[in-house]
Amino acid sequence: MENPFELILERLDRIEKAIEKLNASGPLAQFNDPMDIKDLATYLKMSVSAIYKFTSTDTIPHYKNGKRLYFKKEEINQWIFSNKNKTTDDIDREANEYIRKHPRH
Repeated sequence: MENPFELILERLDRIEKAIEKLNASGPLAQFNDPMDIKDLATYLKMSVSAIYKFTSTDTIPHYKNGKRLYFKKEEINQWIFSNKNKTTDDIDREANEYIRKHPRH
């Protein structure tokens, strides 16, 4: 019968190696890779000129290294979802909360 501690150590070693592989080449690594303007235009399904307009007005989060522009996918996703339109339920909930906190005298 094998030593149970050796089995546990073997399994932990395999798990650690699998995690290292995921971190090195998995979806999380791609998520943090910088995108250039062409990558971003493809990702957003927009023209490159529209992206340039956003960067020139500092509307979109970006980084500039020399004449090159770079974008982080995580920041772009946050930017995309930062301007949520409120539903009527959201507005009703906020109105009711305001009325509850500010009763008339």
